[in-house]
Formats: sequence, C-alpha cells, structure tokens
Amino acid sequence: EQVVKCLPPPSIANGEHSSHFSDTFDVGALVHYRCKHGFSLIGNKTVHCTIYGVWSRPLPRCEVGCLSPRVGNGKAIRLESLYRPGDIITMECNTAVVPKDNPSASLGGTWDPPHLSLLHCSKPAEIAHGSLSSPAKVFFTPGTSVSYICEPGFSHIGTASIYCTQSGAWSHPPPVCQAVKCLHPPNITNGKLKGNISDTFSYGASVSYSCNPGYSLIGNAFINCTVSGTWSQPHPQCKEIRCVFPEVQGVKKAIKGNTYPSGTNITLECESGYTLEGISQIQCQEDFSWDPPVPACKLRVAAAGVLLLLGAGIVWKIISKQKQG
Repeated sequence: EQVVKCLPPPSIANGEHSSHFSDTFDVGALVHYRCKHGFSLIGNKTVHCTIYGVWSRPLPRCEVGCLSPRVGNGKAIRLESLYRPGDIITMECNTAVVPKDNPSASLGGTWDPPHLSLLHCSKPAEIAHGSLSSPAKVFFTPGTSVSYICEPGFSHIGTASIYCTQSGAWSHPPPVCQAVKCLHPPNITNGKLKGNISDTFSYGASVSYSCNPGYSLIGNAFINCTVSGTWSQPHPQCKEIRCVFPEVQGVKKAIKGNTYPSGTNITLECESGYTLEGISQIQCQEDFSWDPPVPACKLRVAAAGVLLLLGAGIVWKIISKQKQG
C-alpha cells in the first residue's frame, strides 16, 4: 500500500509559510502562514495535509490594510473584515473608557492609536499628618471614593472625601490636616486660671483653676483641650464658703441658725441661766467647719432646780384636779 504524502505547501503573495526544510509532509501535518510587514493575513493562519495528499483549502492571502481591531472596553461601529490604509473607524466605548482619537489604519497594517485606554485616577496625593482610607491601591476607577483621615490632634481643612471623576481626575484637591488649637480658656466668677496662660493651646493641653479666698471650688479643677478644638465640660465653679451655726441649747437667738462667710469670727453668748463651757470666740474655716469647735451652754444647777420644782408643781396641780373631778 502506497503511503500518502503532501508536497511542500504552496506559496502565497506577500507571505510565507513555516516549513521550508522538508520535501514531503505526512497526513495531518500543519503549516503556518504569515504576511510580510505592511500586509494583513486574511483567512486561516494554518493549513493541513489531507488524506488525499493535497493541502486544505482555501489558502490564506496577504493584503495591504488592517484587520478588524479587537476592541477591549468598547466596540467598533460598522465593523469590516479588512480596512485600507487611511480608513477611519468610529469606536463606541464602555463606561469609563475614552479614546484619545478615533483609530485609523496605517500603511504598516496597524491601527493608530493601537487600543483604547481605560480611564482611571492615579493614587491621590499623600498629606502631612494624615492618611488615606485605601492606601494599598495604585489606581481608582471613576466613581470610586476615598477619604482622608487626620492624625489625633489634627483636623482637616477642605473636603475629606473625594471621588474619581469620568475624566480621570479627582473631584477635589486633598485636604490639609491642621493642628487642633483651643482658644483662651473661659474665666470663672470668683476664681482664676493658674500657671502660664497663652492665647492658644494645643490638643491635649490642660489648665487648672483656683478660687479666690472665701470661695470653694466645685467640680474638677482641670479642663482639657479636646480634639474638636473646645475645652472639656463642665467648667468648675467657685462657691462662697459659709459656715452654718448649729442649733445649740442655751445660745442667744441672735446667733442660732445664721450662716457666716469664711474667716468670720463670732463671740458666743449664752442665755440667762446658762454657763459657757469652752472658748467663746470661734472662726469659720474654709472647710465649712468652726475652729475651735462650737462650745456648749450648760444650764446652771440652781436654774435646773427651779425648773425641776416648777415641773413638779405643774404635775401636782394636774393630779389634784383629776382627783377633785
């Protein structure tokens, strides 16, 4: 039985095949064609040796011009199989894709521009004392938004959130992270600020208050400059120190129940029939106490006996009336 072989494949105008070193080819053998520079291959790039000893048909051909472009991110309107040099095609782009110019066929069998570009925004600029919400990304598609975050103690000036526009540019310039400052702390009635006081204070700084003599501080003596640029609340208050004189038996009514400012000295007097035990002059202290402690007015013994007799007489009269009744 005779073995079927194919002779060398035919040549094509303005092109060449891949097998130049063999005189015969087995059935199923493949040969590849390609065109010379400036020509485009029309048809299948390969032919094979058939069981009949001839090459498969049709053979490809090489013609001047450009093949239909493969359009990524869009499509060509009125697509043709081959374009002559100078032919211009109109491209229709998908979202976020913009051709710089409509492609045109060149003498070299290529398109100018060669492809469509997918628009994107490059990584936004970094800022001092701040960071991006998506630091690892290199480019951003239109519609993507990013946010700038300032370090503690800094606040943004400008737009913190920006987005990539359809033109491939960012919607706003990056913001600036500015150090947080608090203005002069508020004054309080009957009190004052302690230490060195300036016109502005940095975030985290603290100041303290003290009260004038005769006043007591209510609340926290320290306030802090917060991240919002305001002082922490509430502010302390200075309340007047007043000592309350206690209810003491035998003390004259002019003294009992009154209140006295800090530093006030009073001299105690006992009512008739009572004797003072202790120091008569006492002073109101800043802790709302008296120094020395409030003395006592003790009932004299004679007066106590009179009161006892009077009490006994009243009881006797009540009993006598009950018996007569």
